Amino acid sequence: MNRLVFLVFSSATICLLACAPTNVHKDVESPQTLTIEKTVSSSDNEVIIKLGDNVSEIFKNLSSDVRKISFEPGEHFAADTLHLPRTGGLVIIDGNGSDLKLAKMGFYSMPNSKDQAMLYNHTRYLIKDFSTISGGEKGVLLGSSFNTVIQNIEFVGQKNAAIDLIFCLMCTVENILVTNNFHDGIVLRTGRNIDTKKIEWDRAGLNNSQCNHTEVRSCRVYNRKGCTGTSFKVLQSSGVRLVNCISEGWPNKRAVYFDALGASTAKYFSIENFHLEHVPEEGGLCFRNFGSLIEVDGFFVQKGSALSPVIKIENNGSYVFRNFPYWPGRAWVSSSNSPSVVMENCPPGMYKIDTYWKNMEKEGEKIFQGYFKLDKMMRP
Repeated sequence: MNRLVFLVFSSATICLLACAPTNVHKDVESPQTLTIEKTVSSSDNEVIIKLGDNVSEIFKNLSSDVRKISFEPGEHFAADTLHLPRTGGLVIIDGNGSDLKLAKMGFYSMPNSKDQAMLYNHTRYLIKDFSTISGGEKGVLLGSSFNTVIQNIEFVGQKNAAIDLIFCLMCTVENILVTNNFHDGIVLRTGRNIDTKKIEWDRAGLNNSQCNHTEVRSCRVYNRKGCTGTSFKVLQSSGVRLVNCISEGWPNKRAVYFDALGASTAKYFSIENFHLEHVPEEGGLCFRNFGSLIEVDGFFVQKGSALSPVIKIENNGSYVFRNFPYWPGRAWVSSSNSPSVVMENCPPGMYKIDTYWKNMEKEGEKIFQGYFKLDKMMRP
């Protein structure tokens, strides 16, 4: 049965339709876009990048209707930043096993205000299946997203970081290899730096732009010679889990750094089954607490050094260490004066607080053990 449908528009409605934007440009706030519906062709929904295409120019001109961006297998080169579209939905970026070489920044999007950051949160990404993403300043720099997934990629030789996520909530970074990084490997942080006071966007704070409940799992960072950064860095974010990860290669500054200082809502951080093969200059697992619970369940460290602690506890807080299978020669712990520590199923050396723990807050004094609970020591 055929039906005729009559639409009656008021003059105000016509004006609104005429004036409403049809595109959401990258990094430009446009609250109306989340409610606009538009019929699009399949070519608007999916973009296929072929060998020899100008990759950065394609990303610069993506439609707000795009749903999938596919790279043809082979080698691609991006001469400029790859600006991510903000669609209000899911955008899939599929490498299909291709190699992507970067001259500058890789996949990028950053809000310019708190209001825009809340709007940007509606767009999530699935970035996956590149054989390599090499060179450039950062492989991924993403500000504000919810439930983004980055998976099955090897990042090679980035200058600043392979992956840098800011205000990315409940995201997943998995099956990632970071190789020959110059500085940091994988970073989760807020839009404000506690030490430098630098902000990424207007009104970004330590408690309103966190990467809470993001998980990094089955990832390995192999640092190049002369690396100056940290393999896995988590700043002012709560509920983050680091699972089945490895830090190896040449010495860097730290293998893992969790910093909660200044963030009253950064309450929990956990590491599970972590493997450390090299000797970082400042320490293996380094923690700066702020009323948080930090839990490490399963930690294998291959080497000890008199110059670098296996664990560095910068200030008092609550710590749980369990299921450490091995305590290498010259291994030691740098600690504040009176942390709260629970230890379970760890090697005998860890339980010798007066021998293998050094008080860095009150040098020369023994650590106050009134808040230690030592249980189920492994057999010598």
